[in-house]
Amino acid sequence: MAGMDRATLEASQQAWESVEGRFGAYDLVLPGTPSFICQAESCTAHCCHAFSVNLGEREVEHLARTSGLAPVTFLESEDGAPVALPLAQPYLLARRDGNCALLGANMLCTQYEGRPAACRLYPHFVVAVDCDTWRPRYGDTQAILAAAEAAASGRPRGALVPLLVRHTACPGFTGPPLTEEGWRALLLETARLQLAPEEESGWPGPEPGAPDRVDARSGPSQ
Repeated sequence: MAGMDRATLEASQQAWESVEGRFGAYDLVLPGTPSFICQAESCTAHCCHAFSVNLGEREVEHLARTSGLAPVTFLESEDGAPVALPLAQPYLLARRDGNCALLGANMLCTQYEGRPAACRLYPHFVVAVDCDTWRPRYGDTQAILAAAEAAASGRPRGALVPLLVRHTACPGFTGPPLTEEGWRALLLETARLQLAPEEESGWPGPEPGAPDRVDARSGPSQ
């Protein structure tokens, strides 16, 4: 953690201490934290069982294109048509037998290439904390994304402290410690994927020689 300036480190730790009680299923990620390497052979696919996944229009189009499936086959549907909720991302991945309909019998995703942003995002998440109130800030996606971009580039922080967190139920945090460069890149890509998924084309792989994030939860396409 030597590369992170002291002010940024202290602000991140203070911000997390002020809100961690609200996020009991998450831990703070800083440089030096074990990186994520998907343990597909031992994972119980908690994320594919526990969560309902929202999709936007472009994500539905992308999944339909990569899978060759009609949206009605992989979205929650009624009377032969996908259900559209009054949300920015109005569609839900279908669930069957208590888990995502795209989860294969081998516990791998059958449509990994076209998976939605929420699936690409997991097991990381960005929480923004207001420096004046030390409470989480929700809804202001542009300000939160700007704060993450500033933190990732090493610029002075503003009124928000962006925190990169990880879901504790995921068993994949067994990789080498995150470098500061890897942490900054992961914070930025997580924020973009979380806050502007319709604009994010995909999750870039790690730079050669720096496997800060390796996701192996892939399976054969149907």
